[in-house]
Amino acid sequence: MSYKLGFILSLLFVVELFLLAGDLFTGQMIYTNLDAASVTVGSVISSKGGITEEVVSYIEDTTGGYIVSITSETPRFGDIFTYKVAKSFRPNNIFGEETEIAVVRGVVIGYYN
Repeated sequence: MSYKLGFILSLLFVVELFLLAGDLFTGQMIYTNLDAASVTVGSVISSKGGITEEVVSYIEDTTGGYIVSITSETPRFGDIFTYKVAKSFRPNNIFGEETEIAVVRGVVIGYYN
């Protein structure tokens, strides 16, 4: 009888571990998607000289996140422009609170292939 009770109680830990593994996998997928999108928009930002509506809509459509400029001043030709692409993530586990997964990149304005 006691082994059945022990088995039932251990299932709580197993379920929590599966939820944690699922959260890690989902977080990694979000990060990979943000990283790929940030590299893609880097060339557009470099050629256009900043964040345009085209870039904002591309990030919203592909990742569901947002893009913001970290550089406070207006960029000129040859300046380094730093930006952040981020998305909020709510884990499935019991104690998870909403977090933000972000990728920070920098491009040189006017330097593109």
